[in-house]
Amino acid sequence: MRNVALVCFGVILVSVLSYALVLILKTWPIEEYSIAKAGTFGDSFGALNSLFTGLGFAGLLVTIFLQREDIKLTRMELSETRTEIKLQSRTFQQQQFEESFYRLLTLYKENLSHLSIRSEAAVGERIYGIDALSVLQQKFDEACAAHRMLIFPFNPEGDDQEDYIYLLYKISSAIFFRQTRYTETLNTILSLVEDDCFSPERQEHYLNILSSQFTIYEVKYLFYQAFLNPNYKRLRSIISKSPSFRERFSSSSIPPSHFKSFELLWEVRLVQKEFNSDRLFSSDRFRAARKRAAQRRQKKRGVDGVRFV
Repeated sequence: MRNVALVCFGVILVSVLSYALVLILKTWPIEEYSIAKAGTFGDSFGALNSLFTGLGFAGLLVTIFLQREDIKLTRMELSETRTEIKLQSRTFQQQQFEESFYRLLTLYKENLSHLSIRSEAAVGERIYGIDALSVLQQKFDEACAAHRMLIFPFNPEGDDQEDYIYLLYKISSAIFFRQTRYTETLNTILSLVEDDCFSPERQEHYLNILSSQFTIYEVKYLFYQAFLNPNYKRLRSIISKSPSFRERFSSSSIPPSHFKSFELLWEVRLVQKEFNSDRLFSSDRFRAARKRAAQRRQKKRGVDGVRFV
């Protein structure tokens, strides 16, 4: 800026002196030195003054334009800075959320491994983790088999419908007693994903990670806990709404009648896949193949019987 100012000052000085020199040469010799003649000589610089005034105004316009461009660039930089700060803030929120999520997921697995029930085979011994849930599920299946109506398709109406749900509720509560640390840790993870996830669009991603960790025994245990406990509204909501949870629970081989009881008791809509264990033999071709296999087994038994004789 100092160099530019010096150059501009030098150009103006040279221009004025050159103009004055030209006027003196044009009017030489000077016959009279007076104030009137000096005034006339000064007035002759009017054209030069107009030129510099116009240049000054043009310079002012250029300055305003440059300032405008500078302000525009500053605004762009501020906008980029705000965007970068938002990205950094989002990244920080994601890091915080994922740190909490995976820490709780680790705690969930630890609580699952510490979950225990008393062993009926040996006094004083306890069964832990998935094995404990497996034993509970086996006891529950045996209790349902003892009450044959609980394993048949659900088709009662009126009072019979309420009696069916009551019986299922009674047997479930007697066997699937609540493991508080385990279930509450899961509830905390669900609350974290629903309430504190940095992006609503990413909630299902983390629910999918969580549901993929469940074994079949965990799925069944959690289903009946949601069926029994009024406080597990969030779990019931996610089972009915989350695609990954719906997929996981719908393929858990829970009896359809229990799904129906769940829906009627809590007024939620659940989706359960229909499985056909004999679907490979549903067509005529496979039925014929099954028939030939049976004939071969029968023929082989006949040959073995002859050899034995």
